[in-house]
Amino acid sequence: MPTKRGTRPAIPRKVQSLLWLKAGGRCEFRGCNKILYEDQVTQDPINESNIAHIISWTENGPRGDKVLSPKLATDISNLMLTCPEHNTLIDSGDNLEKYSVSVLQEMKREHEEAIRKLTDLKTELPKRIIELRGMIHGQRPAITFKEEADALFPFFPKSERIVIDVCDYEDIETAKMIIDSQVKRHIINSDGSELYAAFIMALIPLGCYLGYSIGNKIPVQTFQHFHDTEDWIWRDGGGLITASYANSIKPSDNVNLLINISGVIDRKLLSADYPEYSINADVPGFSFLQSWQQVLDFRSIYRNVLDRIRQEHGESVTIHLYPATPNPINFEIGKGIMKNIDPTIILYDKTKNETNYKEAMHLHDRIRGNN
Repeated sequence: MPTKRGTRPAIPRKVQSLLWLKAGGRCEFRGCNKILYEDQVTQDPINESNIAHIISWTENGPRGDKVLSPKLATDISNLMLTCPEHNTLIDSGDNLEKYSVSVLQEMKREHEEAIRKLTDLKTELPKRIIELRGMIHGQRPAITFKEEADALFPFFPKSERIVIDVCDYEDIETAKMIIDSQVKRHIINSDGSELYAAFIMALIPLGCYLGYSIGNKIPVQTFQHFHDTEDWIWRDGGGLITASYANSIKPSDNVNLLINISGVIDRKLLSADYPEYSINADVPGFSFLQSWQQVLDFRSIYRNVLDRIRQEHGESVTIHLYPATPNPINFEIGKGIMKNIDPTIILYDKTKNETNYKEAMHLHDRIRGNN
């Protein structure tokens, strides 16, 4: 409160500090957002801020009020951090009607809510873990919470995991139903505020279907198990992924799509000789996939290939998909499908004891009707 007539009350230091934090050190006038803690040319540290009153500290000042002026003179709800130019602008006599109490309160609220959202660590951590477990060559896979936590660091896992265990189900359709049920219960019907980390320990078709069931609108980072270090921690680097396209673009009812990442598909074992598209590691093999960036690169290339097939052969084409791929890529194969526009995709797989590729599932059935 003023100690004598005409003296602006001192704003307590803790109120000033809190206002600076809420404003992010920037002018709160809508559209300005000027940094107030450094010179715009030299970047030398300075304090260019003014603490402006929405309702003046005196009843005769800009937007003053006999009751509220003394009551809110040092209240943070009545204070805005501004640059000198906009402090002068809002208090100018010609602008008082334009910059009313309600308008300035809205500017303050809008700016501070934006700063809070931008700095809210909920958008980065923790992440909720999804585990998909299926029998692999007669073995039941396992992973520890510590292995998952190490893979996520410097982010952290939530203690509650989503475990989808289909080890006891040999029938692929039953496994798909279980995956769909768990995804719908824990992910699709969630409030949308969570980020997910997926650890997939299952054969290729199930990893693909998990990605398909979750869909391409929910953010999920997958992880790769590295046998040489027995961990799931992404590394840097890794080889390049490229695409090749059919030589003839004469429309066909069927095309083959080969994905050669952890190995190379033997063309002699394909079910039919259709126009061929492929996505290829520069040096295919189990050790090719090293970094999350490679997964992101695949995501983009895969989407481009699906679009090109649809453009060259029409929406009624059937894609016969043959993947030699690690689990993070399997997940992206399913997740990258756009369910409303992509054509039918039939997934093929070859188990250890089989000599030919066999249809594993209809990964996606075309939704839209004929052109």
